[in-house]
Amino acid sequence: MSRREDYYDRLMAALSTAYEDAAVWADAVREEVELRVGSVDFDVVIREDEYGAALDASGLIQDALTKVRRVGA
Repeated sequence: MSRREDYYDRLMAALSTAYEDAAVWADAVREEVELRVGSVDFDVVIREDEYGAALDASGLIQDALTKVRRVGA
């Protein structure tokens, strides 16, 4: 395996784990926001800055995964 392939595999594993963790974290943030605002209506919850920021963070990791995949090993 080349150095590039080795680090590609390591990076993909790390980003995949980070994305999975970010998704679970964002879901936990959503649950707390739902309790705080007293609503499970997505249109209400999505307006909360805290949940929006959690979704943004998760999206950034997803973007990184997409770009790394595009370059490849």
